[in-house]
Amino acid sequence: MKKIAVIHFLWIISISLQINGQVVTGIVYELDEQSNKLPIEFVNVYWSGTNQGTITNDKGQFSINKNENNDKNLVFSFVGYSNDTIEVTDDTKELNIVLTTTQELKEVTISKDLGGSYISKLQPVKTEVITISGLQKLPCCNLSESFENSATIDAGYSDALTGARYIKMLGLAGTYSQLLFENIPFLRGLESSFGLNYVPGPWMESIQISKGAASVINGYESTTGQINLEYHKPQNSDPLFINLFGNSSGRGEANILSAFRLNDKWSSMIMGHVSAMQTKIDRNKDTFMDLPMMSQVNIFNRWMYNPEGNLSAQFGVNILEENRKGGQINYDFSKDNGNNSAYGIDINSRKLYSYGKLGFVFPGKPYNSIGFINSMTIYSINGLMGLNSYAGEQMNYYSNLISRSIIGSTNHTFNTGISFMYDKYEEILNNEVFKQHEIVPGIFGQYNYTLPDKFNGILGLRADWNSQYGFIITPRLHIRYNIDPNTILRASAGKGYHSAHILSENLGVMTSSRIFHIATESDMESAWNYGMNLNKVFHFDNNREINFSLDIYRTDFMNQIIVDLDKDISAVYFYNLDGRSYSNSMQAQIKVSPVERFEIVAAYRFNDVKSTINKKLSEIPLMSKYKGLLTLSYATWFNKWSFDLTTQLNGQSRLPDTHMNPPEYRKSDYSPRYIILHAQVTKRFRNFDIYAGGENLTDFRQKDPVIAPDDPFGEYFDASLVWGPLMGRTFYAGIRYTLK
Repeated sequence: MKKIAVIHFLWIISISLQINGQVVTGIVYELDEQSNKLPIEFVNVYWSGTNQGTITNDKGQFSINKNENNDKNLVFSFVGYSNDTIEVTDDTKELNIVLTTTQELKEVTISKDLGGSYISKLQPVKTEVITISGLQKLPCCNLSESFENSATIDAGYSDALTGARYIKMLGLAGTYSQLLFENIPFLRGLESSFGLNYVPGPWMESIQISKGAASVINGYESTTGQINLEYHKPQNSDPLFINLFGNSSGRGEANILSAFRLNDKWSSMIMGHVSAMQTKIDRNKDTFMDLPMMSQVNIFNRWMYNPEGNLSAQFGVNILEENRKGGQINYDFSKDNGNNSAYGIDINSRKLYSYGKLGFVFPGKPYNSIGFINSMTIYSINGLMGLNSYAGEQMNYYSNLISRSIIGSTNHTFNTGISFMYDKYEEILNNEVFKQHEIVPGIFGQYNYTLPDKFNGILGLRADWNSQYGFIITPRLHIRYNIDPNTILRASAGKGYHSAHILSENLGVMTSSRIFHIATESDMESAWNYGMNLNKVFHFDNNREINFSLDIYRTDFMNQIIVDLDKDISAVYFYNLDGRSYSNSMQAQIKVSPVERFEIVAAYRFNDVKSTINKKLSEIPLMSKYKGLLTLSYATWFNKWSFDLTTQLNGQSRLPDTHMNPPEYRKSDYSPRYIILHAQVTKRFRNFDIYAGGENLTDFRQKDPVIAPDDPFGEYFDASLVWGPLMGRTFYAGIRYTLK
């Protein structure tokens, strides 16, 4: 028995020694201003490429079993500090690691050519980023023209006379997508009709597009997705940038961006935009201008305060005035003024926008921060569309206080906050007044769990009280799972709401003889959105890769404001949904670079969108069933020359019923499919670029976009049924100058 006990004791010691030999321990430090070592708690310590990890304790200590796989790299990561990776050998038992703050990396610049767009691999919500390179592949004069080489967004004209633009995502109107300016709600309410024209392309640094219900931090309005605009920042912009543009239709633009630093803490930037088109064009000879004459002056000034400490701030002011004049060629804007001698379009818009951000990071705890955001918009529009007169004023105020912290480690983070929104609208259509006044305080919370390199989950909930519609509860969930280093699966579900502004969101219908019939009580629109997407990267021996993505989304409406153009050709009816309404959207995309500096993107999207209209489940009118996209981009060495080609295949869309019209004013049930082609070539020199190209080179135009143009004040006149391009083949040229 004594021998057995001795053998058992020696066996326990042997096993203990083996276990100790398989454990790596150590301490993680940071250096203070006197170069003294201070331990850091809650640092993530994990083996690269695995989910095997731990965190440091309050003394900075950690202990982790050695990785049995081939990868021996141990990663140390913590918010506010630069990651460190240590190769662990068989003899390694104890490590002393010193992490440095990210501020020490200011002198280092790491860059990679991401092409015209890319899909973020880190975001739990699938996010497509359109880069500066992508924005410059086409003239991109404003936001509405920034999506020509993206299959995710559809953009077009809301009618044939005013030049108002729209976007659609997941087969639904852009009003169900939330527009943000650097994560601040933007272009809301009455602005939505012409707001896409108020964002000059050269002002934008990038566009981030995410599908499905987004984070609860920014409110309850996102149902089908978010579009976040990032403008150029003064602290990392060139002192002077000038972009001049002109096209064969008589449109001219000038953009000037000037950034300057006052000192080590303060920097500022002035962005100016002037555009005009004063040419009357009527290529289809229907006596109506194909696009209105217009002029716009747009100025934006932003300031940033970025000291070395824990406080940062920024604020800015934007002012804009735009005038549009269209209609019949012979309309005299100085004399006719709304009489029935000729049909005229005369619209004036003015805007004042301001915003401010304040951020504070707690000393020694970069994972704890507070942000305070405020913005205000004052907007007015006065319009004449034939015999219809329209005027609107709005004032919006938005405030959001956000707190961010962790639970135990940076693997568990959470955001909490309170928000406040004030919306005041007053609209007048032909002397009938419509008022809308909403006060919306809200609270929200969002929990984020991260398993490095493997899993990310976000669970969010917010509660708002709307003075017009009562309490609103918004739950949302996002999941990202890395199946392997090259395969990412994402899923999302959530609810979204929209407070409809019936007149401004359907301004295009005013370019018709239809009478507006609005239900006495319009409920808030609400819908559930569910979706998933798969991203897969295939690698080849020649260091080339193929990026493949597949998206599937469904939107189910609980309530929707139906725009009924089918019931009566002489009227448009607006009423609450009584039945089913849904959208199914599927999109597949492949991005490949077969040879160096040559990129191919091919995509296909299918939409199945139906609503109960006039007591019948019908296809949504003027929504294309499918879309195909092919873009080819090639650049020579050092990017001195670049060549870009974009081809779109646009499918059929159902047209509102016109069978009650006389035969000469009837339209078919569906629009035809059509192909459009854009091309551009760019030559780059040291300080300036010269670019030239053509839009809609196939010269496809919607035939007879105006119904009954010979009788513009008659009962059959309608310029709102637009499904395709209004302008044919157009050539353009421009120059970009940069002072480094």
